[in-house]
Amino acid sequence: ARQRTSGVMRLTKLVLTLLLLGLAGQAACQEDDYGEDDFGGGGGYGEEEEEEDPPPAPAGDGAARELSSVADLEAFMDDNDASVVGAFLEKEMPDPAAVMPEDWDEDEDGTWEAPVVTNPELAAFNSIASSLYNYRFAFSAAPDVLAKLKSKTGGLYLYRSPKFLSAEHGDKPRERFPSTKLSESAVRNWLNSKAQPLVGLYSSSTKERYSGATLVVFFNLDFAKNAKGVSYVLKRARKAAAKLKGKLAVAVASSTDLSYELGDYGLPTDKPNTILMGISAGGQYYAPADGAAAFSGDTMSEFARAFLAGELTPYEKPEPEPAAGGGDEDLSDSDDDYGGGDEDDEYKDEA
Repeated sequence: ARQRTSGVMRLTKLVLTLLLLGLAGQAACQEDDYGEDDFGGGGGYGEEEEEEDPPPAPAGDGAARELSSVADLEAFMDDNDASVVGAFLEKEMPDPAAVMPEDWDEDEDGTWEAPVVTNPELAAFNSIASSLYNYRFAFSAAPDVLAKLKSKTGGLYLYRSPKFLSAEHGDKPRERFPSTKLSESAVRNWLNSKAQPLVGLYSSSTKERYSGATLVVFFNLDFAKNAKGVSYVLKRARKAAAKLKGKLAVAVASSTDLSYELGDYGLPTDKPNTILMGISAGGQYYAPADGAAAFSGDTMSEFARAFLAGELTPYEKPEPEPAAGGGDEDLSDSDDDYGGGDEDDEYKDEA
């Protein structure tokens, strides 16, 4: 009996030893699965992985570009939007506010010279450019660029887009800011009142310049691939705009770039090659009474007349339909979904 008992004890010790070895091996495997190789240190539930700093934001549209040559100037002005150019006789200059210290000794300290600083007028220009980011700014102090600008004393110049300019309808290619002192508010007001030609570009960066009621023609505004179509629309838009001056502004827009706005007017968003019209006024949007009418000078003039006569009703977007299966859900039986129902009670009974 003693031998039998001794054998049982030895067998029991052997089984316990094997169990302990098995548990140790399992723990080692878990450490390998959640260790440093996979998660970079500390195990699967240790310290979180450090997040990398986001890349620096690119310079905004308001950053002024330096023009070093006439070629730079011409390339800058060849754009769909207006160009704002600052002309300066020098980029840097002796600080005009600097004063020689009273105890300056030329024998000991040498000839006094004022420290060189950025031209204060250029500094003010750059500050304004960074704030008015919806405009395109550039500057130059290169003699050949100033000669091309015909600027002998420097100044601030606005060049309207050559792609929308119409000398026939009175558009001037350039304007000069009427003061040598630049302030943000004065420059902003000046640009907003002068930047757009008779029929200009209506885009996400220019629409704020149209403060009053504006008739917008949406179409395939691509000067390279749709040159004849652009010319066709602009000729008729300018003819109508000349008669509406002072009553209703007229602009053109890319139906692709502003597709997200077409729905505000109740216009179709799936016809990029169709010429569409809408009027924006005081936060309300209007479409022609006969939305299916083909674009022409006559339909455009009739649309403007109906709006000015108060015959049009602003478009109202329909309320979005509720999602399928929407509404408040009955949560009274939630215990059954999360283990608090009959199955849980049965488990407790068995325990």
